[in-house]
Amino acid sequence: MKTGIIAAAMAIMALGLASCEDDTRTLRSEVAEDVRMFSGEFNVCHWTKVTDRDGLNTYYKHDISCPEIKHQVLRGGQINCYLYTGEDSQVPLPCVRHYENENGNRWTRTIDCEYWVGGVTVYVTDSDFAGGVPDNMSFRIMLSW
Repeated sequence: MKTGIIAAAMAIMALGLASCEDDTRTLRSEVAEDVRMFSGEFNVCHWTKVTDRDGLNTYYKHDISCPEIKHQVLRGGQINCYLYTGEDSQVPLPCVRHYENENGNRWTRTIDCEYWVGGVTVYVTDSDFAGGVPDNMSFRIMLSW
């Protein structure tokens, strides 16, 4: 009985492997002739506190002016925003990090953004909604269209 199960399993695996031989995939790439790019760095020192009408669900935001984000970039281009996490390191947004302090309090901080014609809004939200004003942060915005 045991050898029958093993033989059946081997036959199924052989069929699976044999069927993969004909599975050819072609990668397609396109090269754009006139690609325009922009890269800019922005420091955020002033955050605006936002709450709902009951004073709950606190988060902070900052609007970054970036006139290079035009309608054609927003609709047909690519926009990326990165948070500098050190002198030579950066992370793409959204950035989700978990924290714990010496009192054993734990929370998650999410930094995300929203693009619009003429700029980017960066949001900082702590999962416990109790965080204070965020520290200064530096961002890099990259556009291609």
